[in-house]
Amino acid sequence: MIDVTLLKKKKKRLGFAIKGHANFDQHGYDIVCAAVSILSYTAVNTLDYYKIDFDFSDDDEIMEVLLNKSDDKSEIILSDFEIGIKTLLTNYNEYVNLNYREV
Repeated sequence: MIDVTLLKKKKKRLGFAIKGHANFDQHGYDIVCAAVSILSYTAVNTLDYYKIDFDFSDDDEIMEVLLNKSDDKSEIILSDFEIGIKTLLTNYNEYVNLNYREV
């Protein structure tokens, strides 16, 4: 199962952490893993495009994005990420888990 944790501080989105594998299908055919990957890397690339300051790590076990501070653009980007994950949960909730954590 993929565990997605949205990182928040006082209702402001500050990033996310992702770990695990969906095991929906074999490597290279797992559409659930592919969906989470595209959502997460689109968020990372969009944060970078708008020059929003954040820390990023991906060590093949956990991917983590943590903003130094939230602003209007980062709220929209991370809200879109959250909506994408919630949409994925409507059909694949046995493969993806969504949590929230205060940081």
